[in-house]
Formats: sequence, structure tokens, C-alpha cells
Amino acid sequence: MVMSLSQVLAHPSIAPAKPRVLTGSGSLERTVRWIHSSEVLEVAPLLRGGELLLTGGTMLARASVDEQRAYVRSLAARGVAGVAIETGGRLPVMPAPLLQEAAATDFPVVELRRVVPFVEVAEVINGALVNDSVVRLRSAGALSHEQSEALAEGGGVQEVLDALVRHTSTPAAVFDATDRLIAAGRPADGAGARPMGGSRDGDGAEDGRHDGPVPMCGAGPVPAQSWRPAPFDGMGARLTIRGAHVATLVLYPDTDADVETLELAQDRTIEALKLALLRSRPPGPRELAASELVRLAAADGTHPQRIRRLGESIGFSPDAPVIGVAAGATGPSEELRRLANLLSRYGPTAVDAPSPLAVHVLLAPRDRVAAANLRARLVTDLAEWHTSDRTAIAVGPLMPSLQDAALSLGAALECLRRPTLAFEAGVLDATELSAERMLLHDELRTSAERLVREQLGLLLALRHEESELLLATLEKYFETGFNKTRTAAMLHLQRQSLYARLQRAFDLLGGDPTGTPRALALHLALRLHRQLG
Repeated sequence: MVMSLSQVLAHPSIAPAKPRVLTGSGSLERTVRWIHSSEVLEVAPLLRGGELLLTGGTMLARASVDEQRAYVRSLAARGVAGVAIETGGRLPVMPAPLLQEAAATDFPVVELRRVVPFVEVAEVINGALVNDSVVRLRSAGALSHEQSEALAEGGGVQEVLDALVRHTSTPAAVFDATDRLIAAGRPADGAGARPMGGSRDGDGAEDGRHDGPVPMCGAGPVPAQSWRPAPFDGMGARLTIRGAHVATLVLYPDTDADVETLELAQDRTIEALKLALLRSRPPGPRELAASELVRLAAADGTHPQRIRRLGESIGFSPDAPVIGVAAGATGPSEELRRLANLLSRYGPTAVDAPSPLAVHVLLAPRDRVAAANLRARLVTDLAEWHTSDRTAIAVGPLMPSLQDAALSLGAALECLRRPTLAFEAGVLDATELSAERMLLHDELRTSAERLVREQLGLLLALRHEESELLLATLEKYFETGFNKTRTAAMLHLQRQSLYARLQRAFDLLGGDPTGTPRALALHLALRLHRQLG
């Protein structure tokens, strides 16, 4: 049994609390993975996502407006299914700032209008969820056993895929690294099948190319023209062997499918498919060399000559500029699968997938003369293309030759690994964060903190709300190149309101820093303050 948030709220154990949904009514079909209760404001880092959080609201009654807003933001960013808050006593009504913040992201906030024992609610619902998880694990184990038997009897990719389709009653397909169809199958009665479009990128699946007939499980072959599975239309997972991307497994579930069960079945199938692909389609020398090249660059860059030789072996010019790109995800991500294909439009690439949730790429821009402009366009294009809240992409600086590839990829990786930055989906430009990356290293962190205190001391001593308001205004003012018109527009302020804020800040700074030698240190302090949290 998979329980949605709406089902949990209707459960007999929690219904006596008379739950009322105040925000996030459009997100009530989110799957609830667990019930958790806590009175801690900073609970989000302790959660995994998918929980319904129960709280008595005592800490929210004592929290400031900013803390209430931050509480909701942190839960939404963590992927929590929703929060249910008791009202009455110390929290007679739900705080308006909290509801405003939740409404902005359609995050579910539920008011519990009567007291219920949270321990009993958690025991009952979590017990049902645990039983459901046990059933899923047993089912996944049976699938693994069936696929292992198929491999032992000499079966290949198609036989492994057929077992998955029979087991889940869900259409599925396997594509190679260039998105050409290797194998596909769907239930014999057509259950779960839905019309599939062609590949969005115009690759192999669009014209129906494949390596053989597309069989229907247990019902003979299905002509390609009657079903054309596309590589980017379903639940996709990359298959890598020694870091080289060799294939993609895609499931095409119905809208009411149990996604958690399908993800578990997909994970079990990946290992069996890897074994089958090692027999029939092992990665070629170029793919392995490309993966090794990126691994060396990501490690420490202490083998520049080996990096140069590997690059030459896959067609990279050793004296051409290079850009490192690193991407990471918190869960299955369509963008992670498609990133390498997108980057290849800007020049030759070498790709390594160190884990299912990470991709590292070296890109050699086609036009050496215009390489810097191409990188700038790449960052802009990635920002427009990126939409997933599960994926972060960092673009390293442009370096003059392949021997410097480790510097570029290392900078990109450092952006993703900064201990002061909790996972934040988006596109990061490593060149814009050069100063922060340098000063936030452990050995320089004390110096960075001292710089912030020296430059912003009087501002930081203000009441928290006023301090953050003035700091945010100053930072935006610096980012716009001291353009007051643009700053006011970006902050949605009247010009007179902006002038008043800036003058208040300038009074505490000892004067307007615009055009003075202090401007550099002050801007750096503002940026470091944000990263230091």
C-alpha cells in the first residue's frame, strides 16, 4: 500500500485532529514515505524527504518571522511531503508569514485543530508503510532471482527486460549511449502502455531505428511503427560500466503507477542489464579512454602527460582550450541523463559517470578563438535549459590546454562540494565563485570570517531582520554595478525606499563606498557572509 498525503490525512489515526489543508492543496497526491514528529526548528537536515512532519507548534510560536519562513523553505527544499501543525494553546492561529512562504511553493501546511497523540499516529501509519516496504523488497528479490536465472540460461538484454516488464506490468526499453533502441517490451495485454512520441533530440528512436524486432512480452514481436519508445519520455536510469555510459533503461508507467516500486525494480534490473551488456555490447576503447581521462582530471591532475595522451587517443587536440562541467543530483534526474548530449553540441566531450547521481564532463570548444564567448553562452544556455529541483550543474573556467583540464573540472567539483553550501539546484559558474572558493577553504576560513566582521560589523550588530534587509540590499546594489534603477527594480522597491535603505547602510559603513578602494573588500565581505550562512 502506497499512501498519498491526502490518504494519510484521512487515516483514522489522524482524522480526529480535524486536519485542514491551508496551503499546498495542489500537492496532496505526494507520496508519504514516513511519519516523523519534531519540535526542532532546524529539523530539515535530519530528514530524507517524503516525510509528513507533525509538530505541536510551540517552537513556531516563539520563532521570529524570518525563522518561520526559513522553517518552511528548508522543509520544502528537503522534499518533505508536508507539515501538520497543531493550533491552540501557545499557537492559537497559524502564522501568516509561514503560510505566505508555503503558498509561494505550493508546499502543504496542514492545521491540526485538535490534539492527537503523535506517537500513536506515527506507530500506526509507519507500521503500515513498513509492511508495504517489506512486500516491495520481497517483490524486488523475486525479480532479481528471475533475471539471474535468465542470464544463467544464456539470456541477454531482451530477456532481462522481459522479466522486468512481466514483473511490473509496465512498458520498458533500453537505449544505447547514442539513444538508439536496443530492446523494448510491454505487457502482453498492453496494460500500462501509453502512446510514445519520438526522441526530443531527434536521435535514433525518432525514425524507429533499432537492432532487431521489438517484441511484446509473451505475444510475439511488435512492429516498430506501432510503438516507438522515446529515450526521454519516461523514468530513465543511466547504465555505466567502468564510468562509461553504455545504455539507458527507461520505464513508461501510467500516471497512477507505484513509482517507488518501479524505482526499486529499475535499480535491481540495472545490475542484470550491465552483465548482459558486458556480453553483447561492452564499452569500446574510446568510451573507456574518455572515462579514464575525466577520472584523472577529477582526481588531482598530477598526471598531465597521461591526460594529454588519453585526450589525443579520443580526438581531443592537446593544445585546444577545455572546460570542465560537473553535475550532481539528489535523486533520479532526467537532466543528468541528457546533459552530456547537450554539451556535445558545443564541441567534443569526454564523459565519466562516477555514480548514478553524478556526471563529469570535459568539453573542448570547437572554436578556439571564440572559446571564451562560447563558454559564456554555455552557462546562459544551461541556466535556461535547467529546470530540475534535483540537479545542480557547475561549469568550470576555460583553460588554455588539455593539460589544465584538472583545474577546470576541479573548480566545478569544488562548487558542488563546498561544505558551506547545502545542495542547491541550479547552474553555478565557478569563475563567479572564485573568491569564495579560495577564502572558504579550511585554512583561510578564519580570515574570511574576520574580513566579514571587519567590513560589516555594525550592520551585523543590528536586529536580525533589519541586518538581513540592509545586507541583501547592499549586495544587490553591488551586483548591479551600483545601478540604483536596476537595484530598485530587482528588489521591487520604489526608488525613494531604496535610497532610504542605502543611506541607512552607508551611515553604518562610514560613507558611500561607491568608487572607493573599499568597494572591493566590502563586496567580497557581502558575498562571503551569504556563503558563511
